[in-house]
Amino acid sequence: MNKILILLFGAIALILLAWLCLGRHAPAIEQDLVTRTDDALKTAGIDWSSVGIDGRDVILTGKAAAADLRDRAGEIARGVYGVRTVDNRITVSNSSVAAPSPVALSVPYEINFSKDSGGVVISGMVPDEETRVSVVEIARQHVGADKVQDRLQIVSGAPVGWRSAAEGIAVELDRFLRMNAALVDNELRLAGVVDSADVRMDIEQAISGSLSSGGYKPKYEIMVPAPLAAASGCQQQFDKLLVERKIHFETASAQITPESYPLLDELARVASECSSAKIEIEGHTDARGSEQVNMKLSQARAESVVDYLVHKGISKNRLFAVGYGESRPVADNETEAGRTKNRRIEFNVNIQGS
Repeated sequence: MNKILILLFGAIALILLAWLCLGRHAPAIEQDLVTRTDDALKTAGIDWSSVGIDGRDVILTGKAAAADLRDRAGEIARGVYGVRTVDNRITVSNSSVAAPSPVALSVPYEINFSKDSGGVVISGMVPDEETRVSVVEIARQHVGADKVQDRLQIVSGAPVGWRSAAEGIAVELDRFLRMNAALVDNELRLAGVVDSADVRMDIEQAISGSLSSGGYKPKYEIMVPAPLAAASGCQQQFDKLLVERKIHFETASAQITPESYPLLDELARVASECSSAKIEIEGHTDARGSEQVNMKLSQARAESVVDYLVHKGISKNRLFAVGYGESRPVADNETEAGRTKNRRIEFNVNIQGS
């Protein structure tokens, strides 16, 4: 009998402990769901809704300009990990109409594309959900799904041929190093940087073709950087970065240490700015160990750097890994300070074809 009582009290104690732990952490879990849901909505350009929570059940409130936007907010919230159900209480501005149409604005009809090293942002207006999905999907196919921010709104009153024009711009995004395009009513203003005059001509012809159905007037300001100037500027930036900091590896290994990732990210950014140049990645070691081992180690380390840059979007055809081992010292190998200087990675820029 005593054993049964002991087991019973033990079970009750465990249940109480579990209940207390859940109660203590529930507010933190709920706040995390609210934060992640709100972030997901804002990333999609939905900054007019509010997020509430009841356990793992999300409550959406606010006023949408159209029913499609309200429904889209609900879909995004349902896709957040950890959310159980979504109570979509968002109202539509013209709620008295059974099936409200996209909102019409008394401002210029506009769509914008912006690309830099961080990715692509598409904002402005499209006439329907089908057009929004198509334009965003084309952009993601060309620059990567994780590099496109969709900030489009569905608004009625688009000029003729709007979808064709927007899709035509999205198709060409991956050919720009940087760009800004604004299609406003019947005019396109597009400025950007590409890596050759041939690419510039192809882009202008392709986009002009997509604009023809709507009679749009394009104005292009697409620049091609002077190869020599670009290469010289990139070499100076590489040298400056590698004088101030070093790429570090695990001891006697080609494994890059995490502390070097920020430096490598900056080097990748510079490499993207001189896209008409080939880059030789040189690996160097100190004089400790055998000459043969040092040569292999320096080659492997240079190849690790190439792999990292390729992962960051730099074309492998532009990168060449060369290991020099201990053959090119820049300091005395008899001192620790000298050996530290000799263990290094260097970047050398050359114009393609030279």
